[in-house]
Amino acid sequence: MNNRIPLIVSVAAVAAMFGASTWAWFHLAPGTPIPIHWDIDGRPNGFARGPFALFMAPAIAALMTALFTALPWLEPRRLNLASSAKFYRATWIGLILLLAATHGVTLYAALHRGVEVGSIVVACVCLLMIVFGNYLGKTRSMFLGGVRTPWTLSSEYSWQRTHSLAGKLFISAGALGFAAALTLPSKPATHIFLYAMALTLVLSVVMSYVYWRRDPNRQTGDLTQD
Repeated sequence: MNNRIPLIVSVAAVAAMFGASTWAWFHLAPGTPIPIHWDIDGRPNGFARGPFALFMAPAIAALMTALFTALPWLEPRRLNLASSAKFYRATWIGLILLLAATHGVTLYAALHRGVEVGSIVVACVCLLMIVFGNYLGKTRSMFLGGVRTPWTLSSEYSWQRTHSLAGKLFISAGALGFAAALTLPSKPATHIFLYAMALTLVLSVVMSYVYWRRDPNRQTGDLTQD
């Protein structure tokens, strides 16, 4: 797999995050509490200080970049992963950019008190779900991504049908949550998105079993001999 583009994007994003953290280091008063967690209403309820608060997210992004770079060598079904390259790269880039956006919001909230960030974060996550869903239906069976249930991993038919459905559900949940984040306060927007995602996950798992039962070529693992 040629992962040069997501690697370049990730390195640039990580460098920007470290640069922004360094800039904030010199513009924040010593000992300034930096919000690192918000409640469902978008109010900060968790704080940290110093290098940990400023450089934790860039460090996590760097580790995620290293992990995504190594995963193609860890996937047992490498050919299927290569066939799902667009999904893999979109997920890689999307997660790194989401972390970078969240980090930017965190720094902004530290420098400008009273900023409500809940709806912004929800909107960003919803956009990622839309991107994720757009490529989900085009994936091939693998262990490191997608709706991985015992039934999708033992039936190509179940994998294909489940991911076709799940892709549409992820897009719908993301679009609904994004609209809610733009028009409603943080708390109801978050609830709407979480309920939509919970329904998406439950339906995807249930239907993976239904599709598996419909597949005459499914693997059952039954080693009983007549």
